[in-house]
Amino acid sequence: MKKEKKILLCPILGVALAICLNTLFLAINIDRFFPSYTTEVKPWLFRFPVFVGILLYGVVTPVIEELIFRMLLFKRLCVYVTAVAAGVGSAIIFGIYHGNAVQFIYAFLFGLVLAYSYWRFEALYVPILIHGAANIYVYVTYFVQLPLFFGTFAGKVILILLSGLVSASILMYFLNTAPAKNMMPEKPFFPK
Repeated sequence: MKKEKKILLCPILGVALAICLNTLFLAINIDRFFPSYTTEVKPWLFRFPVFVGILLYGVVTPVIEELIFRMLLFKRLCVYVTAVAAGVGSAIIFGIYHGNAVQFIYAFLFGLVLAYSYWRFEALYVPILIHGAANIYVYVTYFVQLPLFFGTFAGKVILILLSGLVSASILMYFLNTAPAKNMMPEKPFFPK
């Protein structure tokens, strides 16, 4: 795959996946199960002016988190376990790192995609672009009201389906165009 096309698709994937997960969480009203997320965590996360939030969550945070969770943790786990186990393990730790149940679920699901994209392309900029675009989308849309149609249940379902389709299409494209990869570890933790 051409590098330019991959660079363009990464932010689109990040935004589409963020739309899908955030709209799903809105549709099921996940906040009702975790009221402290709404009263304590959200105000703390979204306390910065938009420009500062974009810089912090859209640039600084993705670079640091991808260095830690994909380049160091996931890559190291791949030496001892299969790529699937390393992806799940690093996504669980990524979720726990976020410190609350709502973000655990979100970060775990997102972490799977980030690990997969890093594994397929062996390029750290790929998950950084996906992660940064998603964070920017989430931060900016927190301050912007959804158009009335998307506030309805039917609108949310359509938005989930469309953004899910875009996300799945890009992931399938990545699967079909990335170099072939071996999923087996170099030094198995449990040798045969």
